[in-house]
Amino acid sequence: MAAQDFATRDGRVVRLRPLRNSDLDSLFVFANKLAEEKRVNPDLGVVSFDRRMTRESEQEFLDETIRDCRTRNGVSVAAFAGGKMVGNCDVTRRRFKDVRHTGTLGIVILSEYRGVGLGEAMIRRALSEAKSLGVWLVELDVFSTNRRARALYRKMGFRKSGAVPMKIKRNGVFTDSVNMYARLDVH
Repeated sequence: MAAQDFATRDGRVVRLRPLRNSDLDSLFVFANKLAEEKRVNPDLGVVSFDRRMTRESEQEFLDETIRDCRTRNGVSVAAFAGGKMVGNCDVTRRRFKDVRHTGTLGIVILSEYRGVGLGEAMIRRALSEAKSLGVWLVELDVFSTNRRARALYRKMGFRKSGAVPMKIKRNGVFTDSVNMYARLDVH
């Protein structure tokens, strides 16, 4: 996947490209900003990041992401503005033969880059890349309280397939998880 510049609705330019080995420092800062936000934003759909991330844990994530891309088991769409990582989206293909046509989507964007069209651009690119790998069914989970994300996913062709009541417990409050899917072969 070649790098591509994207102009947000508010005029900022963001470069979309796969993660690279040289991105460890940016990824480390990015992950820890999300870990901080998770403490105050009950709708932030990140269920990992229970503590400050270590360079080692981010190196493992980076290595796995790059390996998945090389082996055609995943796609990576990272967003950079001024050399700073501001978003990450990936689709990871399921490993077993019977479900290799399916994948799971994950996306997270720093708060100052939400609501400006970046998520849509990242998802569109990730789904296109996943389709080129032979993935034609993509699933995701989203907090039931995250109306903005659910609206974006519906706009991108995802449909609700169910919900798991009380799946997430954050700060003593339970939240349902909504399961969604998109068929890439019908777009």
